[in-house]
Amino acid sequence: MKKVLILISILSLSYGQALNRSEEELVPVERFDIMPTKIIENNSSSPVILLNQNQSKFAWKGGLKFGTTKHDGNLKMQNGNITLDNNKISGEVVINMLSLTNSDLPAGSGERLVGHLRSADFFNVERFPTAKLKIQKSRIIEKLGDGNYKMIIDGDMTIKGVTNPISFEAKVNLDADIKTAEGKFIFNRNDFNIQYRSEMHLEDPKTFWNKLQTTRDTAKDKVIRDEIEISFNIISMPGMLSK
Repeated sequence: MKKVLILISILSLSYGQALNRSEEELVPVERFDIMPTKIIENNSSSPVILLNQNQSKFAWKGGLKFGTTKHDGNLKMQNGNITLDNNKISGEVVINMLSLTNSDLPAGSGERLVGHLRSADFFNVERFPTAKLKIQKSRIIEKLGDGNYKMIIDGDMTIKGVTNPISFEAKVNLDADIKTAEGKFIFNRNDFNIQYRSEMHLEDPKTFWNKLQTTRDTAKDKVIRDEIEISFNIISMPGMLSK
């Protein structure tokens, strides 16, 4: 009996060691499409409305300055909330830049484009994995009916650690239990230190494409549009959270 117990102990120890070695050999895979949700601190006395990260949609669009090539894709919201006080909106929306995808190209070309957009030439998502829109204030400019209003949203947008003011128009449903907002805004990437093949450098002889042994017209084919368009359709969670 003693020999059997000793044998069982040895087998158990060996199995435990094997499990430990297997766990050490596993390489964790980071999921870029899933980021944790958190509630952003509310400094207002008004109730907070949480935004639905799964149903809210964001799409980007960009392309060449002088060519017909346009590219587009999607982004995912990491988390966000708004405060609604007498039909005035404030709050914060955080975008997961690691979730950036392409929609218009075949798989291989699309993956190469996304890899470049995630690199330090553009959004440098390894160092800056999120972008943020901080809504400071809003005002209604037209009542559209069915609880919808045309509003001007003013806030601060942070990309690559750089913050700039932004203002845009949105259609917002303020009366339904589940709030919605849709619209689009355009920003200049140079304002956020994203200057790869920028229009602003077209006349600069020190830029890399003007060093090429080509004519100016040929070099123009490499210039990427400075303006990036973001379309959004934001949906809230039902109800409100009191402070």
